[in-house]
Amino acid sequence: MSNVMHEIEPDVYRATSGFIARREDGITPNGTPIGLRWVLRDANGAWVDVNQYRHDLFEQNGLCTDY
Repeated sequence: MSNVMHEIEPDVYRATSGFIARREDGITPNGTPIGLRWVLRDANGAWVDVNQYRHDLFEQNGLCTDY
């Protein structure tokens, strides 16, 4: 399944569809501080979403983990 996120290194998840999730610092496209929250990016590295919790981020974007 292409929407299943696999941990490829500690705290970095990738799906075969190219989505990648990891903790990031910096600011959102709106200018809001991220503060080491989980960020989801598409296969091209473009911003998709952010959430404090990894599982919530996956769920709200139709993704799941491999366990």
